[in-house]
Amino acid sequence: MTTKMHTELHSDHQHWRNEIKMWREDIEAWKKEQAKLLSDVEVALGANVSALKEHGGSISSHEASVVHHEHFIAESERSSMPSGNAEVGLAEDHRKEAGKHAGLREVHERIKRHHHRAMAKLGGVLRMLGNGV
Repeated sequence: MTTKMHTELHSDHQHWRNEIKMWREDIEAWKKEQAKLLSDVEVALGANVSALKEHGGSISSHEASVVHHEHFIAESERSSMPSGNAEVGLAEDHRKEAGKHAGLREVHERIKRHHHRAMAKLGGVLRMLGNGV
């Protein structure tokens, strides 16, 4: 081997070491970027879990009110409670429950749309990641 050839080999090696250093720096930056993104995903999923739990609780509460209202109506029919104020109260309670139900329907539809969009996008990300590099 000539001195010129040795110089070229050393030059190549130096270039390769510099490139390897840059690759390692890229990998460290990508790891940090992934860790941040995964942390953000965990926070977002936690918020979604909380929202679903809260919505489920609201539905349970509403369902209990509907059952209670229905039992009260049946009891008042059996006992022949006097009309008048009781009927007005029942009608007012029914209007309130109808408003709650309509509000829950809107919330439920909004959550459903969000859930379907999020799951589709996350599924796409997982499919992309599953294909490897």
